[in-house]
Amino acid sequence: MSIRARVTWYGIGVVSLVLLVVSGLFGGLLAGSVPLGQDEELRDRATVALASLRTATEISAQPSLTPVDAGTSKDIVVMVLDEGGAVLTTTGFVDGAPLGVPAELLARADRDGSVTATVAELRIHVRPWQHPGLGRRGYVVTAQAGQRRISDQVGVLTIIVISDLVALVAAAMAIWLAAGRALRPLRQFGATADEVGRSADLSRRLPAVRHRDDLGRLTGSFNAMMDRLQEAYVRLAAALAAQQRFTADASHELRTPLTTIRSNAGFLLAHPDAAPADREAALADIDSESTRMAGLVDDLLTLARADGGQPVDLAALDLAELVRDVAGQAGRAHPDRLFFPSGEPAPVHGDAESLRRLLWILIRNAVAHTGDGGRIWIAVATTPGRVVLHVSDNGTGIPAGLEERVFDRFVRADPGRRSDGSGLGLAIARSTVHLHGGRIRAAANSLGGAVITIELPAGSLSSDS
Repeated sequence: MSIRARVTWYGIGVVSLVLLVVSGLFGGLLAGSVPLGQDEELRDRATVALASLRTATEISAQPSLTPVDAGTSKDIVVMVLDEGGAVLTTTGFVDGAPLGVPAELLARADRDGSVTATVAELRIHVRPWQHPGLGRRGYVVTAQAGQRRISDQVGVLTIIVISDLVALVAAAMAIWLAAGRALRPLRQFGATADEVGRSADLSRRLPAVRHRDDLGRLTGSFNAMMDRLQEAYVRLAAALAAQQRFTADASHELRTPLTTIRSNAGFLLAHPDAAPADREAALADIDSESTRMAGLVDDLLTLARADGGQPVDLAALDLAELVRDVAGQAGRAHPDRLFFPSGEPAPVHGDAESLRRLLWILIRNAVAHTGDGGRIWIAVATTPGRVVLHVSDNGTGIPAGLEERVFDRFVRADPGRRSDGSGLGLAIARSTVHLHGGRIRAAANSLGGAVITIELPAGSLSSDS
C-alpha cells in the first residue's frame, strides 16, 4: 500500500472516530430533546384549551366534527372531561372510542396541578380546569401517539448519519488530494533516483520547493547530496584519467632505462670476449640507467606519498637561511653556473627536508635549461602574511601555453632536449607546495629564461610557534 493510501486511511480513521464521538453526543442530545419537545407541545395545547374554557358561556357535551384516530395520527388530540371523568368533547378517538384516562392520573392532576404520562402508546398530559361562573370543573387532556416521538428520533438519527457520510466522503477526498500534493516531491524523488540509477546522470535535480517544511528540507538535502556526488564523481573521473595517464607515462619512462640495461646486458652475454673499452661502456650505461631508474622510482614514491595525503612535520624555520645553504651546495656541485641567493629573514612553518628537496628540484631544473656560465637567481621576499620565493634563470625559458602544464607529470618544456631528469620534478614541487598550504606558478622572465614563483604562509621563528 502506498504512503498516500496509508495516510488517507489513517485520516479517514481519525475523522470517523471524531464524527462518531461528536455524532453520538449530538444525537443523544437531540434524541433526548424529542420527548421534551412533545411534552411541551402537549402542555401548550392544554393551555390554549383552558383559555377557551374560561371564556366559554356554556359547557356541554358536543360531538367532534372531524375526529382523528389518536393511535395512528400524529395530530394532537384535545379532550375535555367533567369532574367525574366523563367526556364532554374530544377531537379524536382510539379504535372508535374516546381515550380512556386512568382515574389515578386524574387524581394526580388534582394533587399536582398537572401530570404527563404514557398510556397505551400515547403520550398524555392532564390538567384540571374550573369555571367559577358556571360552577363547573373538570379536566383538559391532550394526547399524541408515541410513534411521533420514535419517528422524530429516527429522523434525527437519519440526518446525523447522512451528514456523517457526506462529511466522511468529503474528508477522504480532501485528505487524498492533500496527501497527493504533499507527497508529490517524494514521487519526484523516487523517479529522479530511478532515472539517475538507470542513466548515471548525476546532473538531475528535484524541483525546488518553496515551503520550508520536512519535504522542502528533504528536497534540499537530496539536491545537495547530488551536488556532492557529482563533484565527487568528477574528481574521481579526473583522478582515474590522471592515474591512467600517469601509469602510461611511467611505463614509458621506465621502458627506456630498462631497454638500455637489457640491451647492454645482452651485449655482454653475447660477447664475453668483447674489447675492454666496449665492456666498460656497456657497464657504464647499465650503471647510469640503473641510477636514473632508481631516481625515477624514488620520485614516483614521493608523488605517491603526496597523493596519499601523507602529513608533513611542520616546524618554524627561516626560508632565507635554507636558500643560502642550498645555493652554496649548488654552487659547489655546479661550478659552471652562477648562483645569486638573496633575501631577508623569512620565517615559515614547514618541513625542512621537503623544502630543501623543493629548492634542489627548482635549482636542477634551472641548471638543466641553462648552459655554461648560466645565471640562476634565488630570491626570498616577505609580504603581509606571505613569504614569496622566486627562482629565475637566463636559460631557454618556458614556451607560451605551457606555464601550467609544466607542473604535470612527465611534461617537459622542451621535449627534444635530452635530460637526465625523470620529468617528475616540478610535479613533486607542486605537491610539496600544496602540502605546505602554498601556491606555485611558472612564467617567462625579461631575460628570456624562466621564473618559478612560490608563495607560502608566513610563520614565526619563536619557539612558541
